Amino acid sequence: MRKMPSKRAMTGQAKAALLLLLTGVICNAAVIPYMSVYIVETLGKDPWIISVYATITLTLTLIVNRQYGEWIDAGSAIAPLVLASIVAFGAAIASILLFPNFWVLVLFASPCFAISNAAVSTMYSFGRLLADREGLDIPRYNSYLRAMTSLGWMLAPAASFYIASISTAWAVFWLALGLCVLWAILWTITMPKSFTAETGTDDDNTAPLPASRNKALWLAAAVCLAFALAHSMSMSALPLFYIQEAGLPKYAPGISLSVKTFVEITAILLAPWIMQKLGARDALRLAALLAIAAFFILAGVTTIPQLIFGAALEGLYYGIFAAVGLTYMQDFAKGRMARATSLYMNSLFMGGLIASPLMGLTAQFFSFGLAVQLSTIWAVLAFGLLTFLGRKVT
Repeated sequence: MRKMPSKRAMTGQAKAALLLLLTGVICNAAVIPYMSVYIVETLGKDPWIISVYATITLTLTLIVNRQYGEWIDAGSAIAPLVLASIVAFGAAIASILLFPNFWVLVLFASPCFAISNAAVSTMYSFGRLLADREGLDIPRYNSYLRAMTSLGWMLAPAASFYIASISTAWAVFWLALGLCVLWAILWTITMPKSFTAETGTDDDNTAPLPASRNKALWLAAAVCLAFALAHSMSMSALPLFYIQEAGLPKYAPGISLSVKTFVEITAILLAPWIMQKLGARDALRLAALLAIAAFFILAGVTTIPQLIFGAALEGLYYGIFAAVGLTYMQDFAKGRMARATSLYMNSLFMGGLIASPLMGLTAQFFSFGLAVQLSTIWAVLAFGLLTFLGRKVT
């Protein structure tokens, strides 16, 4: 069972971990959304080629996340794993700058980006272990970790697209390379080089339970996957739905994303209080209900005020899920904290891997609005899993 939250103030090391995580997220978030533009406009490929690159990168990310989790749980030092992600990111960016070729992108840069993507899951594991060791309020510190991720994604993509609009695609990658150098410098200064997980025990002083036998962990992962499917399907459909079907101006998707992200970060920071009042399972059930309401409103948007209200609900549900889901998964680690954390992250990546083609097929044969409506099914599934299977995972 999870320890009761401590009131100990955040230490300097804990603050440094947040800064290091934020820098790594900004590096990846500055490049990942821009890759589709790079593939189509710079490399001159057809839009469907984007799915080839994305599938390769996401699949490899799932594998790397899992392996990193196993190594951390086995007692490997965490600092070299983060360093490997930093080096891989720098190598990927350098290869794009030196060899602007699609085959270099998929055969070299894509695997490097997969290794780089694993830094987030690794930092979540490091943060949880650090919070345990330093007696911090675990749900609150997890919420700070998730807030850093959302903050990075709020700032970096907008900056990279703006830079591309006033310069060239290469300016985006040079910026990313400079940020990578900053990431490496911060790693050198802030990351404890010998920090490892304590192997052989968990909070209950019992032997770690193999992941294949931990049914509670896999049920919790199914809940997170359902949320990820709902989020990924709606997020990929909404921009085109706003412009092509709802008749809103072209700046509407930007307003929606800004409102959604702002409320999301606020909800993440409020999540520890919500967990204290409701508990993790009921907090996630609240998130599922808010998701259903958000999708219902967003699918019927015809005005900017409706969009703002729906986007706020979207940010509220996803912020609660993002912060509570991480702690919820870790509560069933049974001595394999990094494995549980990597499963949480992999559920998010898997959601994107499955939802994007589903959205595309729905939009191709029906409409983007229907794709938003179908996102409700995944939110209902999450609520059902939490309600009917909840007692097996609590």
